[in-house]
Amino acid sequence: MPELTLNALENWLWEAACVVRGPLDAPKFKDYILPLVFLKRLSDVFDDEVGRLGREIGSSRERALKLAQADHKVVWFFVPEAARWDACQWTRTFATLANA
Repeated sequence: MPELTLNALENWLWEAACVVRGPLDAPKFKDYILPLVFLKRLSDVFDDEVGRLGREIGSSRERALKLAQADHKVVWFFVPEAARWDACQWTRTFATLANA
């Protein structure tokens, strides 16, 4: 298999983004993608924090999540359930963007 160069990877990613973007102008597309990437990152870090908390207290993730919901100070930051990636990823808005 040939070695993947940085330039080849950048071109491949750009072409993939163009396919996903469709008819939207590239600068406008960032208005949709950057908030999604930010939301995904916040949700992932929150999940990591809940996992860390569970390990620290020697308990399950579910118990750690309940503790974080009761006391937001035990995690770096708290993300409400309705704002987490798992809850948001298939809402009407996201589904519409995915099918656009």
